[in-house]
Amino acid sequence: MTLNCFVYCPKLGYALSFSEIKGILLRRGGEGRFNQSVNLGKNLIEAAIEGGEVRLGPFSVSLEEVEKAAASGDATHVFFLSKEGLEKIAFYREGRYYKLRNVGEGKAPTLEISGIHMHNIESTDPWSDAKRKVDKLRIRSGSVVLDVCTGLGYTASHAALRGAAVVTIEKDPAVLQIAEFNPWSHLLASPSITIILGDAFEILEELPANFFDAAVHDPPRFSLAGELYSLEFYKRLRRVLKRGARVFHYTGWPGKHRSLNIQAGVVRRLRAAGFEMVEIMKGYGVVAQSV
Repeated sequence: MTLNCFVYCPKLGYALSFSEIKGILLRRGGEGRFNQSVNLGKNLIEAAIEGGEVRLGPFSVSLEEVEKAAASGDATHVFFLSKEGLEKIAFYREGRYYKLRNVGEGKAPTLEISGIHMHNIESTDPWSDAKRKVDKLRIRSGSVVLDVCTGLGYTASHAALRGAAVVTIEKDPAVLQIAEFNPWSHLLASPSITIILGDAFEILEELPANFFDAAVHDPPRFSLAGELYSLEFYKRLRRVLKRGARVFHYTGWPGKHRSLNIQAGVVRRLRAAGFEMVEIMKGYGVVAQSV
C-alpha cells in the first residue's frame, strides 16, 4: 500500500462570519476607509466602500453582492471572499452537505456534515476542546504524535504548537477541502504536520511499529464509523505506539437518552488490546496508556 499524502494549501482570501458581513453593511451610506474584522474575528484589516464597491485588503466585491450574502444566510454561515467573489463555505459531495459553521466571534468554527456537528460545542468551542484533548497527552517538544481523523486539524495544530511532529489521517477529502477555507486550520500547512489521506483502519497497518510517542483518536460517532471503535483497530493502534505512549480517545456520550454506554465498550476493548486506563471522563473521553 502506498500512502497518499495530502498537501494542505490554504485558500487566498478572507473568511467572513455573518456578523462581519453585517458589519460591512452598517457602513452603507458612507464612503472612506475603516477597520474591518475578518477571519471570524482573528484579524482586523483596512477596508473601504467606494462607488458601490467594498474593498477588503486586496479583494473587492460589489456592495450588492454583500447584501445578497446577508439575505441568503443566517448566523451560522461562513462566507469566503477571494478574487472569485463572495461565496458560502458549503457544498454537496456524494450526497452529503458540508458546511463550515460559525459558533461565535473569535472562536474556531465547527464542521457540519448533513446537519451533524463534527466537534464538541457544548459549553466549549472546537479550538478550546481540541486543546483540552491534547493537554491530556503531556506532549513534549520533539514528540512524534499520531492524530486519527484530522477533521479541521485542531488537535494536530495543538500538538504541533507544543513542538511535536504530527502524522494525521483523514478519510474524507471533502473535509480537507473545507479546512483549506478555514483560517483556524492554517497550521495544517506547517512542515511539522503530515496529512495522510485514506482509511485509518488500513493505514495503521502500513505505519512502523513502536513509532509514536502519543496519539489522539477523535473518530466520528460509533454509528458512522464503528470499525474505529473495534478491538482490531485498537490492536493496530497499539502496534504503532511506543510502550508507555498515551492515547486520548474521544467518545462523547451518544445514546445517553437510551441508556447506551459506548464508553464502557471502548474501555473494555482498549484493555484487551494492550492499554491500561489512566483517566475515564464519563460522557467525554478516555486517556489510556500502552503497556
